[in-house]
Amino acid sequence: MFRNSEMFRDKERDGMRMYIDKIFERATIKGIADYLLFGIGPDEDNRSYEERLEEPFRRFEKAVAKYDKSPTSELLDLSNEVTSEVASVYMEIGMQVGMKLMMDVMRNMDRDNLET
Repeated sequence: MFRNSEMFRDKERDGMRMYIDKIFERATIKGIADYLLFGIGPDEDNRSYEERLEEPFRRFEKAVAKYDKSPTSELLDLSNEVTSEVASVYMEIGMQVGMKLMMDVMRNMDRDNLET
């Protein structure tokens, strides 16, 4: 049973890699323009980042308390560790996407300059 579980996680990781690769493939000016012209925009949310993070965190704390009354619950610690790592990875992906978009803009500007 353990091996099947490991195989599933490996397939899940491969799927995540493909998902991240797709982000980089779409990180072009054309990709952004197509999204802006034809895609569905995000839901409007006027709350601050802190407010947006606080609400689900409080709900999670309440759910954990049903299973572990300790204020220093291992579940909370592990959840915070996972959340921190996910935030770090997505920040790095976002920075790389931003750089890739900047390079795409520069290529487009160079191409426009050559045509004139």
